[in-house]
Amino acid sequence: MSLFQSIMKLTRRSDPTTTLLALDPANAEERPAVLAARAAWLLYALAPLITYITPVYLALLAQRVPLTEREIGLLAGAESLGGVIAALTARWWITRFNWRAAALAALLVMIAGIVATAFTLSPDVLLIIRATASIFGGGPLIVIAIVVLSESAAPDRNFAYAFTAQLVIGLVVLLLLPVAGDALGWTGVIILLAGCFVTALPLVGLLPKRSANPAALVVPAASLTRPSWLLLLSIALLSASTQASWAFSEVLGSDVGMSLSGMSQLLVGSTVLAVIGSLAAAPIGQRIGRLPAFIGGTAIILLCVSPLYLVLGPTTYVSYYLIGACASAFIAPFQLGALAGQKDASAAASLMPAVQAAGMMAGPAAVGLTADTSHGPLWSVSIAVAFLLLAAPAFAAAIWSRKLNGVPPPQSGTPET
Repeated sequence: MSLFQSIMKLTRRSDPTTTLLALDPANAEERPAVLAARAAWLLYALAPLITYITPVYLALLAQRVPLTEREIGLLAGAESLGGVIAALTARWWITRFNWRAAALAALLVMIAGIVATAFTLSPDVLLIIRATASIFGGGPLIVIAIVVLSESAAPDRNFAYAFTAQLVIGLVVLLLLPVAGDALGWTGVIILLAGCFVTALPLVGLLPKRSANPAALVVPAASLTRPSWLLLLSIALLSASTQASWAFSEVLGSDVGMSLSGMSQLLVGSTVLAVIGSLAAAPIGQRIGRLPAFIGGTAIILLCVSPLYLVLGPTTYVSYYLIGACASAFIAPFQLGALAGQKDASAAASLMPAVQAAGMMAGPAAVGLTADTSHGPLWSVSIAVAFLLLAAPAFAAAIWSRKLNGVPPPQSGTPET
């Protein structure tokens, strides 16, 4: 019997709002759990919103506050700091606080952190503001969303939907951000971003108040299995690779002669392809297995990187960011699904935001802190490739350790949400 089936049996007699193991959205008793999973998709998408619009966001911010490459790297990394801290302290707060109240407070902090950027022109103060918003806003929010998704009846499918929601919302904001900036300056950027989080406030009422299996969330990290640690390492490395490349896409675009509007359109296009990649993950993974699908996606990324080192220009730049975004979004759900299939999935899920955010912080910071004119314009891409080449063997070792290659099919007659 799986962990999720065991939890379902234990929680059948409890209030259905406390569990995400509801299986039939048409059943009145099980509907709250389905709605909770869907709310988690959107909160998972919103928590790192600024991280995922970093290139255009920082380009617009740089028009107001001149930023060095080092400051760009640190600001991009600060957006992920909260995920590290919130997840590392999750064993203390995740079972003590009402998740609805915690999510509401986190959303309000995110809104305040966006508005506060209007009152300073200092890069150092901006760094403090954004780091604080990340620690007390985005960090707790994504921890709650990830645990909710991990305890759902079909984690592979729900994580794929959450990725898709993240990419779709990012696409819409990327389209609107330059328009808002042109119309109202930085005030327009603030209104757009704060508005996204304001509209999410009603979602907190759909979340469960607590975990269906709180004891599983406080398992000491030392008790995690070797495959879980390898999967967490792989998640961190892939996050570092993706964000090292993404955060500096505007800088590299400028080097090849791309305009800000052109780069914005490119990022929108890459987001569309990333949506396609994330949606393709579940059916392809179920057909050929997680490991072959992951290795295939990694190979595609490496193939589209190679031409950059031969001829650096708009064509190779555009190809890299379009194809690479699709392939990166395709392979990421396999890591999360494999982790959710572990016997210590709930405890590992509470650490997942920490390692994911640590990677997203380490990637841009590694580029910014080591950037040197002698490295050339492809330094961020080189760092991204190095992290990717470390992520693949870590994932493969985890799969081989516990034979997590296949995607478990749903129970007969059971919807997958």
